[in-house]
Amino acid sequence: MWRPDRRIRSKKAGLTLIEILVVSVIFSIIVFALFTVFKGGLDSWHKAETLLDIYNSARVTLDMMEREVSSAFLYQESNSTNYWTKFLGTTSGGQIKTNSIADEIFFVAPVEDNPGKQDLCEVGYWLRNDKCLMRHYEYFDGSVMPVAYDFTARADGSADTGAADSIVARNVADFQVTYYYRHLGAPVPATDAPALHSWSSVLNNPGARPENYDSGENAKNPDGLPDAVAVSITVQSKDGLQSKTFTDFIRIVGAK
Repeated sequence: MWRPDRRIRSKKAGLTLIEILVVSVIFSIIVFALFTVFKGGLDSWHKAETLLDIYNSARVTLDMMEREVSSAFLYQESNSTNYWTKFLGTTSGGQIKTNSIADEIFFVAPVEDNPGKQDLCEVGYWLRNDKCLMRHYEYFDGSVMPVAYDFTARADGSADTGAADSIVARNVADFQVTYYYRHLGAPVPATDAPALHSWSSVLNNPGARPENYDSGENAKNPDGLPDAVAVSITVQSKDGLQSKTFTDFIRIVGAK
């Protein structure tokens, strides 16, 4: 009886174990390389997106502060100091807001889209202990006249608990405010070598502030408004792994 050649049958046999192992190793190397490239691209995209969020948050916040701080207004010619407009800066340890952990800045300024009857509003910025940068804002509807500007009380005279304050930015790790005064005949505060004063004033106490000088080197009685304010905020990513510090140098138009 005829039987097929065994050598022919052997040629139809499958892959050997060694061949399967070699193919598996090569396939694993290719998959690992592709995964590494993909993960690197994904991490870069995530990092860029995180930085973009940080920059956008800082830009929006500083743009708002620049518009409002530059419009700070001071009027202190009333017979009663209770009705003076004020400009107040406080440092860590002397804050007026509960749960405040960094510098604070409060002032009176005309605010766009103010729904009240009075042009001037109370505005302020401070950092809460949950890393939220807060905005103090109070307008006056004319129901209480004359207006008493007091950052620790509401328009109706009740205590200001901070409940009406709004969140401007989240994940803010630090908030610093520095005040610049024109000095020794310099026409404007110089950014390279400014006359720098870290200012934490007593309200309406000219003696607590340094002398101001105009461009003609004429000494001025300090009016309470610095010539410029430098605001620095440190914004973190949501995971806390990345952070950037941004500083804006703001000229105050009403400084005399």
